[in-house]
Amino acid sequence: MKKKAKIRIGIVGISGRMGKSIAMAISKSPDVILTAGCEHKKHKDIGKDIGIVLGNKPIGELVTSNHKEFCKNIDVIIEFGLEKATKEYLAVAKKNKIAFISGSTALSKNTLKDMQLASKHIAVFWAPNMSLGANLINLLSKFTTTKLGKDFDIDITDLHHKHKKDTPSGTAKFIQEEIQDSLKKIKVKKKVNISALRSGDSTGEHSIIFSGEGERVIIKHISSSRNIFANGAVRVAAWLYKKRPGFYNMSDFLKI
Repeated sequence: MKKKAKIRIGIVGISGRMGKSIAMAISKSPDVILTAGCEHKKHKDIGKDIGIVLGNKPIGELVTSNHKEFCKNIDVIIEFGLEKATKEYLAVAKKNKIAFISGSTALSKNTLKDMQLASKHIAVFWAPNMSLGANLINLLSKFTTTKLGKDFDIDITDLHHKHKKDTPSGTAKFIQEEIQDSLKKIKVKKKVNISALRSGDSTGEHSIIFSGEGERVIIKHISSSRNIFANGAVRVAAWLYKKRPGFYNMSDFLKI
């Protein structure tokens, strides 16, 4: 029997913490293989073997800032960077007809619109949080809102490490939007507040608090490692490859 070809992955920001976590997740997956990595032009790792940069054996592929070089041998691009990188590599993916995955958390409406437009030509996947647990609390929060939203106050707390640049997080804002949509369905108008704290080394902690007379319901998710996001991205890559052009999210992936 012919051996199934692995899906070839290119990582944007290969030298960063998230890039290295994604590379580690790829190395543990039987379905995908790392074949390209890129960084910005002035990065110290440009021209170095990707394997060496990751602390492993050479793989014969170099870290590059050249778009053409980056795209020559990949099926899917994974990107978790700032919005500037998201826009840049979304355009690269569209031009080269490569599936695109973004886990960036602070995207403007204009960039999301660009994703919608690109998805007419390629498979585009965006999720501010690729953790299974984080997406489950979103689902639970929407359900709880339909039952308690009329009589309970609703607040979201968002805790991340002190170096995280976007405040509040994309995950918190996404949950807020989903709860607001659920409130509209039950014809309730109320504000859902987000309290964000940036302190210590927390990978991420989100709580949705429903406060009523004499009782509170708290739905919480705590992540202890960014590996959960990397593992999610790699699972999505295996799923997204060969999907028809479209704009996909975690609900599509999890079939919620």
